[in-house]
Amino acid sequence: MPVYRTPDGAALAYADEGEGPAVLLIHGWAAHGGFFSELSARLARSYRVVTPTLRAHAGSERGVEPLTVETLGEDIRNLVAALDLAPVAALGWSMGAMALWAADLPLQAFVVEEMGPKIVNDGAWRFGISGYSADQISETLAEITADWPAYVARLAPRMFSGATRARRPDLIDWARAEMAKADARAMADYWRSMAAQDFRATLSAVTAPVLALHGGDSQIYPAGATAFVADAAPRGASIVLPGVGHVPHLEAPDAFFEQVRNFLRRCHHETETLREGVDP
Repeated sequence: MPVYRTPDGAALAYADEGEGPAVLLIHGWAAHGGFFSELSARLARSYRVVTPTLRAHAGSERGVEPLTVETLGEDIRNLVAALDLAPVAALGWSMGAMALWAADLPLQAFVVEEMGPKIVNDGAWRFGISGYSADQISETLAEITADWPAYVARLAPRMFSGATRARRPDLIDWARAEMAKADARAMADYWRSMAAQDFRATLSAVTAPVLALHGGDSQIYPAGATAFVADAAPRGASIVLPGVGHVPHLEAPDAFFEQVRNFLRRCHHETETLREGVDP
């Protein structure tokens, strides 16, 4: 697997598959690029698909920069420039979407998978993580650093719908084992940073077409989170995938792939027709 070295010296692993228009896949908190292996292989039949593992996640180094969403955004900008990917389409799953918002790339298309612009609920915002408020942040950080494997063992099943847990217990076991490889203190740093983010005001500046995908049985985010993203983006749309939870690309890989492929096709067709001076 190739490696990109950041300006501060961190080696970030990434996969680079296929040929054609570039598509960037950005994974979620405590995961790694391997969570996109199947989706990447399918998209690579028509696209050049680049899937990095974010710094301080399993397979990539920590470096010396602060472990924040802003640092992840800078890493993504640098990687896109180093690999000459622009113009690029991107998919961000969970924290990966926040990292892409922070990167502020000129995108051709943007798929937001199971993520809202703010994870903490308050009196003016009810579409954060279900039931999660500011007074729970310190407790979460303590749980993460006290016993990371135990924390992951509780979290991993909640990421999937009840139907997926019954049908694919092996998938939940795999996700739990892979997430347990992450460094607890690094994940606590990222959680602290995520909890401080609020991208609501910046969504209207995303000029690319946006597709916000929500798992209909998600226990992590309410449907209002992705609906807000779609409504706030000037060219946004939202789709609910029934029977799945927080990881639609693993729980319903065929349906998820079809939605993403069709969206990318429409966006690239629109780009080509505009380039040729034809009204799409």
